[in-house]
Amino acid sequence: MADENDQLLTAITDLIPKLLMAMEAFEQLQRNMNPAALTTLGEFISPFEQALRESFDVFNKLPFPDELKGYGETIANSCTYCLRAMAPFVDTESSQDGSERMIASMKAMRAHCRAQEYIYPLAGVMSPVNQYFIEAGSRGNTKLLQQFQGLELEPNATKKHGIFSFSNDRKERGGFSLYVPENLDLSKPASLVIALHGGTGHGADFLWSWLREARTRGFILMSVTSQGDTWSLMDLYNDIDYLPLLRNIEHVKSEWVIDEDHILLGGMSDGATYTMIAGLTEDAPFTHLAPFSGVLHPEIPISPKILQASGKPIYLVHGTEDWMFPIETAYMAKQELENAGAKLNFREIPGLPHSYARFENPALVEWFNPQLMVPVNV
Repeated sequence: MADENDQLLTAITDLIPKLLMAMEAFEQLQRNMNPAALTTLGEFISPFEQALRESFDVFNKLPFPDELKGYGETIANSCTYCLRAMAPFVDTESSQDGSERMIASMKAMRAHCRAQEYIYPLAGVMSPVNQYFIEAGSRGNTKLLQQFQGLELEPNATKKHGIFSFSNDRKERGGFSLYVPENLDLSKPASLVIALHGGTGHGADFLWSWLREARTRGFILMSVTSQGDTWSLMDLYNDIDYLPLLRNIEHVKSEWVIDEDHILLGGMSDGATYTMIAGLTEDAPFTHLAPFSGVLHPEIPISPKILQASGKPIYLVHGTEDWMFPIETAYMAKQELENAGAKLNFREIPGLPHSYARFENPALVEWFNPQLMVPVNV
């Protein structure tokens, strides 16, 4: 029995770092996601995929004691989804054409989210997992890491910290996922970041594009799912997402104390476009807007909404290699918003394709609320 336990411990010690390295590598792949670069991306991710797969094969052959089977299943599920995320990039024998492979690659992004979702509950008991869900520059911050060690990360009926789903199963539309950092002082008003996914996306997935920053800096994160496959973009005056969004925000305010002066609405692609539609609505509760890789709806400059841009803090991000919405669309949005008097922070990212610039999150948070700083490591 002792030998079996030693083998299991050795396998886990070998597997977890390879899983986390593969997940980190996949984030780099996402950052460079371009239809013209699929082969190059496959070459980049292949060594990580092979190392994880080989270690996972060893892990899978070992029996788990009954009292530890839950941990084993959690690790196995995370590995399975991580390998599934990398598969479209390393499958060089596939008969899919370019467009089919691109679609498969985009779906792989969701598998990466599931890999994070499965492993997150172990952050309180495994130091490497704890570090993974902290911003890279703060992973040596002992003081911060210790605040999460030993914490129960599964919310229950009486807890106010952790990850919550409000009618936001992946088969549902119109709900939202919420993350309240486990170390957050709930007696004080908390900043609120509301994140909007891209077209055909889901809030349960997009949550993971922001959780690391929320956990590191201490704000409440709300990731909302559109009513339909994407946000209400076609008709500014027939918006089926706005009122449900407001109701969801009011629900959060009824359960948690929110800093009314710091409510950020931001999104990616279609979520960015809708950020501007909702955020420039008269009497909207959002104090700051952050559209990433979207477009300014062409009706906004000729509608009363543009008047709401006056004095509004907006953090506009776009990549020079965006293959869906060329950088020229961002220049046009910049001009319109500056003409309207917006407090615009325009970030042109060299080389960025149509991909969420997650690496901009820390700078965005500090722009949004300078008090959301990483705790000093003492």
